[in-house]
Amino acid sequence: MVKTGRLRISSSVVTGVRRLFAFFSSLKTAIPLLVITIAVTIGGSFLPTPDFFRTWWYLTLLGLNGVSLLFITILHIPLILERKGRNALIGVVCTHLGILILIVGAIYGLSSSLRFDVKAIEGVMTIVHNLPFVIRLDQLLVEDYAPGEVVTLDPEFVPKKRQESHLSFFKNGQLITTAIAGPGKPTKVETFTILPAFKDIGWCFELIITDPLQRMKTFTVKPWASPIFQIGDTQLMAHSPIGDEVSKVQIFTKVDDRIELLGVVGAGQDLLIENYSVSLGSVKRYTGLSIYNRPHAPLLVAGCVFMLFGLVWHFYFRYRDRKTKNEL
Repeated sequence: MVKTGRLRISSSVVTGVRRLFAFFSSLKTAIPLLVITIAVTIGGSFLPTPDFFRTWWYLTLLGLNGVSLLFITILHIPLILERKGRNALIGVVCTHLGILILIVGAIYGLSSSLRFDVKAIEGVMTIVHNLPFVIRLDQLLVEDYAPGEVVTLDPEFVPKKRQESHLSFFKNGQLITTAIAGPGKPTKVETFTILPAFKDIGWCFELIITDPLQRMKTFTVKPWASPIFQIGDTQLMAHSPIGDEVSKVQIFTKVDDRIELLGVVGAGQDLLIENYSVSLGSVKRYTGLSIYNRPHAPLLVAGCVFMLFGLVWHFYFRYRDRKTKNEL
């Protein structure tokens, strides 16, 4: 047993710590760890899901690289101080500390950051799991350029002349703030950034279905969801022709593997199907929203600052010492 005041440390524990330190401070460990991390990161970048980089074993791999770098730095501090002096030590330590902070920031960001891609409909509360507030799109204002006002080879990449998402944010049932955002003009609420989509905008509409007993049921047709609904024993599909606004809706059914048009529903134009009346309800705009936070951003900035300071310090004093030596 090794006694340190009142603390008693088993010799086997001391031996284990020394072996662990020797293992992670060896280049025979550091280099394979680095190569594996590079190979896994490159391979993971080709996978269709970004969740690969949030797996526990990938984060552990990053952590092991950090531990190895820390132990190597500690091991070489006396040698650097003896051979190259204090100035060289400051540069090396700051550079390595910056890399360690970057690794910690990457692990923290990958394990704690959140990102959501949602659709917000005018006048509808958008509730997102794990988001500390609720979003309501009060109004979406969109204005296109006039024909010939913008000259481009591909109209698909032309932004709207005006695209404003008027948003309200609620927490515990209380309004906390309002904001106007647009593509390239995000807004920030608490620690989250909300960025409206560039192209993901359009229309949603409601179909009001009235049965023979005058009971009404509303079916909302969203472009990102299935437009199929049921009336009696008949399965139907709603489709709105592409245009500036939904003014009429086509209703289809399937007959012997064929799609058959039953009729059109529009303003003041109802459609009768099996004694059920189908009419067009409210028409609302929608927009896609990207919601994300970056809690690790200060760590990444701090890591880069430490690395830059260490490199500048190292090369400045290396050049100064070399110049002084030549003058002597």
